Amino acid sequence: MKKLRQLIVGATVFVAVGLLVVPRVFALGFDNPDQDARATAQGEAFVAQADDASAIYYNPAGLTQLSGTEITGGMELQFPDSRLKGAGSGEEMNTMSYIPQLFASTDFGMKQSPWRFGLGFMVPFGNAADYDRNGSFRYLVTDASLAVYDIQPTVAYKVNDHLSLGAGLNIYLADSILNRNVPFTPFPDGNLHFGGKGDAVGATAGLLWKITPQHTIGLLYRSPFDINLKGNATLSTPLGNQTVSSSAAISFPQSVKAGYAFRPIKQLKLEADVEWINWDTLNSLVLRAPGAAFNGTAIPFNWKDSWYYEFGAQYEIDDHWTVRGGYIYSVNTVPSSTFSPSVPDSNRHVFSVGGGYSTTRYSVDLVYQYSLSVDRTVSNGSAADGTWQSNCQEIMITSSVKF
Repeated sequence: MKKLRQLIVGATVFVAVGLLVVPRVFALGFDNPDQDARATAQGEAFVAQADDASAIYYNPAGLTQLSGTEITGGMELQFPDSRLKGAGSGEEMNTMSYIPQLFASTDFGMKQSPWRFGLGFMVPFGNAADYDRNGSFRYLVTDASLAVYDIQPTVAYKVNDHLSLGAGLNIYLADSILNRNVPFTPFPDGNLHFGGKGDAVGATAGLLWKITPQHTIGLLYRSPFDINLKGNATLSTPLGNQTVSSSAAISFPQSVKAGYAFRPIKQLKLEADVEWINWDTLNSLVLRAPGAAFNGTAIPFNWKDSWYYEFGAQYEIDDHWTVRGGYIYSVNTVPSSTFSPSVPDSNRHVFSVGGGYSTTRYSVDLVYQYSLSVDRTVSNGSAADGTWQSNCQEIMITSSVKF
């Protein structure tokens, strides 16, 4: 038992250190809802449970269920595979992603107080794409990355034994890179490179209503925000290079999530959630580089709103061991007219299974997730035309320490 406790503490410390030493983190797709192994194992159907420090992300109101101080850290490994059916190896994307999370909650020793406080670090939005520079997508994208880090101070208040409220301030820090070839006939291709950083502020609010010990409802709202990425753009051609200060603004969506949890018996929890994400606000990304030949270069999006339908179950075998399972159906947000190899989105079926071991002070949870995208045929007159096939495998571990 002592060795197990040491292992759990070591895993938590390893994750915390990883947050400091990993220079880049990326996720497949702009939206990354996987922030805790317990929640991910239940298909992210967690807004009406939210009973560990990751409630900072899933539903801040859930922090009122915690006593003392809790630190929860996790890391997620994604192994995506997206390809244009029948195309060569240069038209396949399988960039591995490593994504860390860290959450801390406390009552500052005032266990009878209705107030709870928390601080979270996560990567809620990200994207990574890497294709052959001489492949057929070279004029669309050769490699691109976007990482949006979120630092979230949070507060929660227990109104009474049934109702809790929570809110957080989201401090977003973004880092982005885009590379693509530029035709320069009759000479060899040139390259357009953009690298920029930006920041923004948003808000998160949550509600947890425990109707009875068997029935709970959770609500979550995240505000929209805009990030103006500022940096340099370089056009490299056989005739020379041109580098200028540049910027590009990108809009991120508001979202609303609701969930209902039911405990038919003490050991079993069932939950169903639905989430609406307002991606309709993302129309285009325009590169602003005053005086440069590529000023006004636009990347069209014209995305549409998306929905997540999430279902999860958790069963406590005994005082230490728990098993979980979940399913998600997510609706495609990228229209065919602006489909890009950078974000090869499609309707998706996501299956997850996991388990955990816990004591009064320590816990460790592990989940395996498999995402299968529905084959999608694109025809918009670009090099991306054809049938796309995608899947993604994910392994995630989360460990917690309570004081």
